[in-house]
This record gives sequence, structure tokens and C-alpha cells, in this order.
Amino acid sequence: TVRGDLVAGLKRLHEKVSKFDGVIIETTGLADPRPVAQTFFVEDDIRALYALDAIVTVVDAKHLELRLDDKKPEGVENESQEQLAFADVVLLNKTDLVPAEADLVKIENRIRVLNATAPIIRTEQSKIEWRDVLGVGAFKLARVMEFKPDFLNVPEHVAAGHGHDHGHDQTITSCAVQFKEELRPYAFDEWMQGFTVEKGNDLFRYKGVLAIAGRDQKYIFHGVGMVYNGSFAPSKWRADEPRESCAVFIGRNLDHAAVQAGIAACKAGADSGPAPECGSCS
Repeated sequence: TVRGDLVAGLKRLHEKVSKFDGVIIETTGLADPRPVAQTFFVEDDIRALYALDAIVTVVDAKHLELRLDDKKPEGVENESQEQLAFADVVLLNKTDLVPAEADLVKIENRIRVLNATAPIIRTEQSKIEWRDVLGVGAFKLARVMEFKPDFLNVPEHVAAGHGHDHGHDQTITSCAVQFKEELRPYAFDEWMQGFTVEKGNDLFRYKGVLAIAGRDQKYIFHGVGMVYNGSFAPSKWRADEPRESCAVFIGRNLDHAAVQAGIAACKAGADSGPAPECGSCS
């Protein structure tokens, strides 16, 4: 379970490191913040060793409203809404993709509906002064108890390590791809352009590092929805480093086989014709 792994990791860290200023815990963009935060209050050993400083939530200004309006199955909570409600500090990132001030104010107002007290800091590329997010002492248990009165109650089956106390949207999955073959120049970009146009609204996050035939530099890509960015990094593949490519896609109703087939068609040894569209994704 999330809590069990976290408890074990925090204990090992405290035993190995004689002195440190703090621990930063990064969760996935789809994580429920509740079990992580609970750990610092319901686990006696952890409560004696650590204190929760703040929950910092980074949100994508370009796509936030789309995620807030997601329709979830019955019994499944909207992760974006939960993360904002629990936030002690909100970083409204990628504000450069929302140039109109009125639109940014509208987004901030929607955040305020879910969380009236957390400061909202506008950022680009998540650039922030560390003093604004570390050592701020912003987490207040009393505030959380106001909107989650059962915050400290852990269901028996969860406490016993047999599962989670919140439903998960089964339509949301992650697809990881890893291979040793190099990719043809431009083929991957062509496929990604078609893939993001067709599946953009259902792509929550994607990123990877690729080996491109004929290039010594690593090709790094990342994106959300239809906002796709890819470029060659200054760093090169080392002589003793395997030129292995890896990528991960997180989204709704991903056709894993179609994603893998689409990327496979971009390999240097594949047909040199146009990269196929991911038309079979559903």
C-alpha cells in the first residue's frame, strides 16, 4: 500500500541519515494526497520522527479546468479537486500558456472555490524560490478536519494493508514503453502529432528519453494533452551507456497495444514510410 511503503521508506531514511533538514515526497499527478498526509498523524513511529510541513500542489494552468470538470464513476473522487483541497500552497504553473489575465483570474477563482486559504503562486516551468515552499510550516490539521472530519479515521482493511480507502478510476492507466532500437529522425514527432490531436483531451501526462539514429544527443520529450514539447538535450549518450529509449503515457482509455505499435513503427529498422496514426486508440 502507499502508506506501508512510505512508512518503511521514512524509517529507513531516518536510520541511514544522521542529520538532514527535511524530506520532499513527490507523488504522481493522479495521487490521492490523503493517505500520504495521514501517515504523519496515524503512524506513531512516524509522528515521533517527522512533522508535516506543507502540501504543495502544482497545477497546469492550461488544462486545469478540463481536469476539474472530469466526470468520474460513482464512488470515485476527482483527484484534481482533492489535491487542491488539501493544498497548503498552490503553484499555478504554465501561466505562459494562458496569456489573458482574465483567464488566469478565472482559473484562480475556481481554485478558491476548493481552497480559500492556500496562497496561489503563478509560475512558468515551475520556477520558484525554495523559501516559498520549504520550511513554511503551512500544514494545519484543524483546517483539514474542517472539510474532512474523518481524516484521521483509517478503515480497518486499509490499516491492515489490504487496500485503499478511495476508489480509483479504472479508465485511467499508464503505459510504459522501453526498447533498445533507435528511432528514425522526425518519425516519432509525426506520430506524436497525430496521437495528441486524436487523444489530447485524454492524455494527462507523457514524457520520455529517446535514442535517435544518427544523433549523439538524447531526445527528451514531455507534454500534457495536445501541448507536446520535444528537443535534443545538450547531454550525449556516453560510450558505456546503452542507447535505450523509454517513454510513459498516462491517460484515460489508453490502448496500450496501439501506443506500443505506433512507436514501434518509428524504429530505424521499421518501414521508412510515414509513421502510422494511432487510429485504434479508444
